[in-house]
Amino acid sequence: MWVRRMRGDKKRRRGGVVVYTAVSLTFILGFAALAVDIGTLYSAQAELQRAADAAALAAASQLASGELSQMESEAILAAQQAVARNDVYNAQMELDQNTDIEFGKAVYDPSTGRFTFQPGGAVIDAVRVTLRRTDNSAAGPIRLAFGRFFGQPTKGLTARATAVLVPRDIAVVIDLSNSMCHDSQTRYYDRTDGGYSNLRDIWAALDGPEPSRPYIPGPETETEYASDTGPTFGQMDTWGDPLLPNSYNVASDPGLFKIQRYMNTNDGALRARTLARGYSDDEVNVLMSGSRDGSYSHWRNRTLVLLGLCEWKSGRHGGKYSGGDGDSYVDSWELFNWVPKPSWRVSTWTWSGYVTWVGYTSLYRYVRPEFRWRYGLKTFTDYLIEGHPQYDRNNNLWATPEEPLRAIKDAVQSMIDVIVAQDSLDRVSLEIFATTAKHEVDLTDDLQLIPETLYRRQSGHYDRATNIAGGLAQAINELTSERARPNAAKVIMLMSDGVANTDEDGNWLGDGSEVARQLALDRAQQAADLGMTIYTVSVGYGVDRELLQQIAAIGRGQEFYAVGNPEEYSQQLEDIFRTLGGKRPVALIE
Repeated sequence: MWVRRMRGDKKRRRGGVVVYTAVSLTFILGFAALAVDIGTLYSAQAELQRAADAAALAAASQLASGELSQMESEAILAAQQAVARNDVYNAQMELDQNTDIEFGKAVYDPSTGRFTFQPGGAVIDAVRVTLRRTDNSAAGPIRLAFGRFFGQPTKGLTARATAVLVPRDIAVVIDLSNSMCHDSQTRYYDRTDGGYSNLRDIWAALDGPEPSRPYIPGPETETEYASDTGPTFGQMDTWGDPLLPNSYNVASDPGLFKIQRYMNTNDGALRARTLARGYSDDEVNVLMSGSRDGSYSHWRNRTLVLLGLCEWKSGRHGGKYSGGDGDSYVDSWELFNWVPKPSWRVSTWTWSGYVTWVGYTSLYRYVRPEFRWRYGLKTFTDYLIEGHPQYDRNNNLWATPEEPLRAIKDAVQSMIDVIVAQDSLDRVSLEIFATTAKHEVDLTDDLQLIPETLYRRQSGHYDRATNIAGGLAQAINELTSERARPNAAKVIMLMSDGVANTDEDGNWLGDGSEVARQLALDRAQQAADLGMTIYTVSVGYGVDRELLQQIAAIGRGQEFYAVGNPEEYSQQLEDIFRTLGGKRPVALIE
């Protein structure tokens, strides 16, 4: 009996195991099915979010410039194209532009350091994309493999992404070396790239008015100064022939008087004008003769008198003034009644200095040799902008259209106009460099302060060489200062002719020095290592594009090049700086 009972118990246990196994298997299979569907939903949600992110970033990248309606249409198209390239769980997605795409403004919360999305507004810099796989979407909901066994055959998914044009901290770095007026000088009046000198406009603007903004360059017979006459000094009262390529002849220019040392001056018009001032034939013969020019001061002084910059009391019989020693030399102590210096002359330069500068190659080496010994308003204007460009010598050259600097000023204004129109939260600083580099304006949201400050700077404003490394160092200092914002993209915009020639302390190394170039590249690398983007703008005759291209490449940016005559590169610079004004990075904030 006991054996039969044991056998019965075994049969009952085997039956119980079968029941437990069946029940457990059901749960195991259910959990497995649930795991499969959860994996599907997780994968589909990730794909949906990636597609939404891509669409939002693509749309936001179209918000940088242009009219509002145009920006919105381009942003919608970009978002739709991005979504079409990103299938979600084997289904092509679509966006409804009326319900799935929202435009608005990113509002910065300084307490959290984050942006929030604010829909609508007249100015937009953010876009929110909602991507759906739901019952009412084109692709429909996600179908579940085993959910139907539990009464849920599908599951709706939604993803949302918001992208914003990232605000920038921008350091604008401007070359203020003296080469920034070379395009205006006589040295390049017949340059081979189609450029021309606008020297007459600079002369006309010396006593105002300041050029219009923007200044429209052109041949001197066509600009806003075509009918304007600038200041005159003594016998230098006529501009003379237009300084135009292929037609200008310095030898026949009635606005220039050739008074060469050791040579007789044979200018009939100059003789007649000197006689008309009351000097006797005898005195004029002395003034026109180069026979006594072994004495440097005699040549310089007779030139000054012939130009009408002073009077000569020769003491000669029948002469205009008494009081001199009556000999055949024009002595310095016999000169008087000097033409007054203009009000904008601050210090340093003199009429005697002008005469010497034009006459001696060692001083006049930067100007075309055919203009040597030739005196008039053309070479006097050259003397000011090349010989004494600093603001503490002539504090009005900033109000003249020095090229290419004036084109750069107007282009920076155009860039600021674009940034202001975007209401973009950008902040901008101004850094300048020549022999030394200077920080001019702190990072500010008073954006108009940048062009207004730059408009009051002139070529060679502080000093004259080209310290590119120093300019980059100033930008790095400002973009890492307490004024820089941790949430803002860091951007350097460097404008130069690229001819580096000093170390960072301003010590002269020579034009195109490899040491100077390497110092600039090292600073570019430092900026790049700090996450800064560098854009460069090459402009000016004889520009070293290679260096500026290398700097932009290191800084993961782009080099832009403005070329041609002032009319052409002025328009190119405006387009370039407008592009830079709208060249904003995008980022996801949601």
